[in-house]
Amino acid sequence: MVVTKILFWDYGFKKFLPRTRYEVSLAMSFEGFSEPVRVSTFLPQSDGRQSISEETHNSSNMSFTIESLASGKKGLWEEDFASGNKQILYSFHFLGSSQQFIIDTTLLVKENYPRVFDEFLEATPNIQVNHPRIRDIYQEKVGDQQHVYRILELIQEYTGSLTPRPFKGVTDALTAAKLGEASCNGKSRLFVALARTAGIPSRLVGGVILEKGTKKTSHQWVEAYVAGEWVPFDPLNGHFAYLPFNYMSLYRGDEFLFSHTPNINFDYDFSIKSRLSINPLLSSQLKSHPFNAYQLWEAFDNIGVPIGLLKIILLLPLGALVVAIFRNVIGLNTFGVFLPALLAVASRETGLWYGILAYLLVIGIVSLVHFPMEKWGILYTPKLVIMLVCVVILFLLISYFAINTGMIAMAYITLFPIVVLTLSAERFARKIEEDGFRQAMYITGQTLVVMVFAYFVMNSISMETLFLAFPEIFLAIIGLNILLGRWIGLRMFEYYRFRTII
Repeated sequence: MVVTKILFWDYGFKKFLPRTRYEVSLAMSFEGFSEPVRVSTFLPQSDGRQSISEETHNSSNMSFTIESLASGKKGLWEEDFASGNKQILYSFHFLGSSQQFIIDTTLLVKENYPRVFDEFLEATPNIQVNHPRIRDIYQEKVGDQQHVYRILELIQEYTGSLTPRPFKGVTDALTAAKLGEASCNGKSRLFVALARTAGIPSRLVGGVILEKGTKKTSHQWVEAYVAGEWVPFDPLNGHFAYLPFNYMSLYRGDEFLFSHTPNINFDYDFSIKSRLSINPLLSSQLKSHPFNAYQLWEAFDNIGVPIGLLKIILLLPLGALVVAIFRNVIGLNTFGVFLPALLAVASRETGLWYGILAYLLVIGIVSLVHFPMEKWGILYTPKLVIMLVCVVILFLLISYFAINTGMIAMAYITLFPIVVLTLSAERFARKIEEDGFRQAMYITGQTLVVMVFAYFVMNSISMETLFLAFPEIFLAIIGLNILLGRWIGLRMFEYYRFRTII
């Protein structure tokens, strides 16, 4: 079935490759004094290189409108009598593609361009094309060169060689040339000035380099019009005719990202999360083919069931297979067959390290509570309930601490499913009762090892994609477990245990 899909239904390998999806939240804040306030910023738009989805905004009582400008899409928030501390939240998902252009090395600079390109060849207050200093630099660095590729290469080498410095307001092209140092906006303006001097239409592009975390820094790069295409260049980061997938463009031209009413103590930051996601080609081009889990995906979506649940259903047998291999072939002991796989599933939401922390906290609190309960002669089931209550209280305290200290990632530890907590506490407590604390801790360590392996297998976007495209692989899992079920040889650990006899 897999071979049929690949050979006859065009299930190409490139359609399986995962893509990085970014969840971006822009938070803007200011203080109003019962006066009219106006805040605006450029917002991302979908185009051939980047896809924007799931846009939401929350601005309490402020009106929100969108302006479509030649430079980009601009969001505008207004309020006639803004008072007190105000916050504007704008969130969206970003999926970008890298761009690589091949420039013909024999291409010569054109003598004339249509009039629509005049603005991309003219001087501006910050791009001083006609200034003698700019002309002298062009003559020194480029000379009489006429080939477009070589001109752009020389300009990139020169502007890229300027000493980088942190952003401290607007740096025009002339200032960057005089100082010999600049941030991204100074280097980019100087690049544009020199390219326009050569007769190559060029413009600034403003946006954000998406990286996981929180940031205030935006970015500027350049586009030059070559052979009918706007080709990207980034003199600060050394990208020549290339744009990485995490460059989010917001506007084109020499613009300011934000504009607002003065004296309102305006502040902002971008909060960025990233995760690998399924390639859109897989859903758009292969969705209609038979034996494809995307039909199930769509059915779940139509009735409002979270898609994450479908992924868990698809990958849980794979996690259980990992547990079976470790138990039957390698010889590790774990708390039950499915608990390591369930721990791995729970850790998908919290992350691996917080998942391990959550599990160890359960073991720790059970250990602390078990011994006084044992001394007082408390029966097993009531003792287990007391342990579970203590674990829940501990997790609530951790979440409260995490939220108040800004450690938001730690707060997600409360998402650890309660059933996993219950199973963990019950299995650990029972092992203490039956075999003692030392043996319980020994099996705890082995359970953690299997959990980590299951986590990496089940958290793989490649595996998600593989099972969504080829759900018939479940048959292979059954086959592998039949083989494991008929395994009668020594386990790997047993070769070590019985090495003297062997």
